[in-house]
Amino acid sequence: MRITAYMPKAMIALLILIIVLYNTFLYIDLFYSQFYRLSAYLKYISILLCFSLSIFTRSNSFDLKNIRLLNIGLFLTCLADLFLLIIDNYYEVGIAIFSIVQITYSIRYDVENGKKTVRNCIICFLILLLIFIVANLITEVPFIILLALFYGICLITNVIKAKKAYINGVFPKPNGVMVVLGMVLFLLCDINVALYNVLGTFYINEPLYRISSVSMWLYYLPSQLLLSLSGYKFK
Repeated sequence: MRITAYMPKAMIALLILIIVLYNTFLYIDLFYSQFYRLSAYLKYISILLCFSLSIFTRSNSFDLKNIRLLNIGLFLTCLADLFLLIIDNYYEVGIAIFSIVQITYSIRYDVENGKKTVRNCIICFLILLLIFIVANLITEVPFIILLALFYGICLITNVIKAKKAYINGVFPKPNGVMVVLGMVLFLLCDINVALYNVLGTFYINEPLYRISSVSMWLYYLPSQLLLSLSGYKFK
């Protein structure tokens, strides 16, 4: 099935622009890393375009509540990337917002149990917070570690929930496939984010450090593009 055959021309134009930006910033990252700020702006524009693409799908979505949750998730993604990518500061804020993104997607993948999902997330955070407080009685632990652990748990949970949603037919085809692939790519992105930060902190394995720095966005933008299209009602 040719997905683009069912899209309005405006959506196809956005899709093409996102693909062009994707190839452009990857080329910069690979061969002209000194222009990293230009690459960062191109990356952020591509994320804004993914959010815009999801807004276009509202008028022809397979489920209005589902698309609203998707729109909220992608809007918060734009906000989180503003801190992490453009401002390049306040990383705790960025990770906290990304955690809310994952909670939003978790509700989207299991709408009927939305309240239970929120409750479980709160319990999980409180348990991690308690562990964090106890750990700080022994040695100083940065708060960002707590946030990263919570975010990681939320993300892995969503990969599992996305697969279950696909198996249970929560999403029509090809939307269910897009959701699963989008979340798997999201996970691969953040695995490389973790590698990038660990290797950069301890100054080990320079080639792997370079690979992880490029691989983050190699996986990240496709994940956001797939998710941005996952609410669209394909005819």
